[in-house]
Amino acid sequence: MTGAEVVRELARRFQAGDRDGARALMHPDILVTQPASLPHGGTHRGHDGLDRMGAAFAEHWDRAIRDHRVYDTDGVADGIAEGVVVQVTTQTWTARATGRAATVDVVELISVDGDLVTEIRVFPQDTDLLLGLLDA
Repeated sequence: MTGAEVVRELARRFQAGDRDGARALMHPDILVTQPASLPHGGTHRGHDGLDRMGAAFAEHWDRAIRDHRVYDTDGVADGIAEGVVVQVTTQTWTARATGRAATVDVVELISVDGDLVTEIRVFPQDTDLLLGLLDA
């Protein structure tokens, strides 16, 4: 599979609720970086790190993801390492504490080696807007 195909399949499995299937596409030592300002933010390593990040996310948010756009950068973008795929999604985040919601685009730089995702760098469009949803 190409990197873009791996990312599309990962998204498909994730959206279908196939957590084990999605995890099978992630390297055991995967690195995920979220903005540190978010309550689930920071750097998370390995499947255990993903579990902790997911638990922290679920404490604060419900989320709906739509409009997956996947761009394979191989040979296309200067300055982006080989094997990096760009995924852009439109996400609606709802704060569990307040019920308030906002829709933002989220850009992810996803590194793929072989058929496994090795790193995901996550860039929500407006973290200030999202954090404001948490305030009563």
